Amino acid sequence: MRRLFSMPLAMLLFAVAPVLAGGAEPALWIVSGQSNACGRAKLIEFAAEPGVTMFDPDRNQFIVAQDPLPGMNTKGMGPWVVAGQHLAKQGTRVQLVGYAMGGRPIAFWHPGQPGDQGLFPRIARAGRKAGVFLWYQGESDAHAGMSTPEYQRQLQQLVGRVRKAAKNREMLAVIVQLGPCTTPGVAGYTSIREAQRRFVASDAHAVLVPALGRTLGDTVHMDSAANLELGAEIARALLRVQYRKEDVNWPGPVLDAAVADGKNRKRVVAHFAEVQELQGAGASDFAILDPEGDIRCTGVAAGSTLVTLDFEREFVEPARLVYGYGTNPKATLMDEAGNRAAAVQVRIVKGASPEDKPTGASRGAGTAE
Repeated sequence: MRRLFSMPLAMLLFAVAPVLAGGAEPALWIVSGQSNACGRAKLIEFAAEPGVTMFDPDRNQFIVAQDPLPGMNTKGMGPWVVAGQHLAKQGTRVQLVGYAMGGRPIAFWHPGQPGDQGLFPRIARAGRKAGVFLWYQGESDAHAGMSTPEYQRQLQQLVGRVRKAAKNREMLAVIVQLGPCTTPGVAGYTSIREAQRRFVASDAHAVLVPALGRTLGDTVHMDSAANLELGAEIARALLRVQYRKEDVNWPGPVLDAAVADGKNRKRVVAHFAEVQELQGAGASDFAILDPEGDIRCTGVAAGSTLVTLDFEREFVEPARLVYGYGTNPKATLMDEAGNRAAAVQVRIVKGASPEDKPTGASRGAGTAE
């Protein structure tokens, strides 16, 4: 089994992640966000699992969770029931409490706004002491061109308010990093993905699960197969981090280093942690951001954990290497277990090339800037 986390993080997980035995209280999750959190995919038939329930605000009680979920403003399928059922099959019962609304910016959840009025009373009624907050939102802010620092600031505030409302300062925040979008002319997805990554990298009780690399049913909403896949990866993340299942292979590849080639200023060697054998590295997923603009990648050669990248021009310092660049990257990079790589940005440094060997990383997000 590969080493998934460094010792400090392993100690952190031991301190904050309760193990739920078969007779213990169910795991309580808060779920929220915009349309992909509501669930917009075509409904598919799969058996209900009595160990997964959802709070129905109209009945004021928990009912067996099936898509479309009550109170989530949807007629379609999302990832939450799938994730819960994976946990239930591992012996952990799950209760969901939530509110979502399509086509809304994060400001919709500011104090006094409709999202706040929809979500927080439900937390007060049925979500106290919840251990997990699952958040899937940001498409509207990407379309509006919100900056990375501003979205990160607002996300920090929202997660802090949810933790306070649930009376759990150490609640694990699971941030679903934005997936692809095929709408022409939209340019804000890279910024929002980076804001989500930076939030997770700077928060001791957060993990990042990418929606990148998964298939769409229209220009922005994941299809049924993508929700099945995302739900399964969310479950792996929670089993590994929240419920300390040491044999679970998660997270996926994490870009954690980029070193300039000393002889070829158009070449960068990138290292991915949390992987033994990279699969699916493509040149179109990479770019360099420097003071003169964006630099397109023209060639890629992948090893087991290293990717050697060639670019159309020499970069100017300071520069960052980006994986998962653009509004609609193919983002096919994954590990040997099928976990997807998140969109990550790292500073390009000078020095010796990283060794092509597995290493550990933090919560699928890389390091904070």
